Amino acid sequence: MYIILLIMLITACFVLILCGYYISIIRLKFGKSIFLFIPIVIAIFMINIVIALVELSHSPNWS
Repeated sequence: MYIILLIMLITACFVLILCGYYISIIRLKFGKSIFLFIPIVIAIFMINIVIALVELSHSPNWS
């Protein structure tokens, strides 16, 4: 289970990096627009997943 938690955590962090990249690309091409909300919402969701995974890793069932 440790490997699964680690893979999920790495994937969530990678998605966070991609969201930051796409935010910078959108700001460069379009300026401030409504398209900025899509990667920001995904990034907030991924931060919640990372926090949940860290809390799950402290549980004895997942060790």
